[in-house]
Amino acid sequence: MTRIYTRSGDGGESGLANGERINKTDLLFVVMGDVDELNAQLGMIRALNSEKSIEEQLSKIQHKLFDVGAQVAQYKGNNIDQPDIEKLEQWIDAWQDQLEPLKQFILPTGNQAGSAAHLARSICRRAERGAWLAATEHEIEAEVMQYLNRLSDYLFVLARILNGGNEVFWQAD
Repeated sequence: MTRIYTRSGDGGESGLANGERINKTDLLFVVMGDVDELNAQLGMIRALNSEKSIEEQLSKIQHKLFDVGAQVAQYKGNNIDQPDIEKLEQWIDAWQDQLEPLKQFILPTGNQAGSAAHLARSICRRAERGAWLAATEHEIEAEVMQYLNRLSDYLFVLARILNGGNEVFWQAD
């Protein structure tokens, strides 16, 4: 890219990967924005983290989120597949083996990195909901929604890991 601005979106439309131009208020752009926000939040977790294995995992996830965005932008060629989802499940299982089982709900709080992971989880859930909604009008591969669903689970477990087991449990009034 020689210039960051193109002026082609100044009229309220933007282009998809398949060449189609649609309104910027379309659900596809909402989802792409949510995925972009999620990716930026993962960058924040990486900035707050010093654990090498977490860094490596988050780097791989950030690259996969570009694939998610491409698929949502109507790039034809499924960039997300079952092995990507299974990799998240493997990471979840490995981290969960280090944690005490939860017997009650926890509040989304903790240290900076853990809190950032909780925020990423909620952004991920929003992106997943938006993807399901956008899929009612556009073609989005099911693996995209599955990946986002599993990623939110991963981020929940990651928040617990980053908080080092120091969790605040929800207390009913």
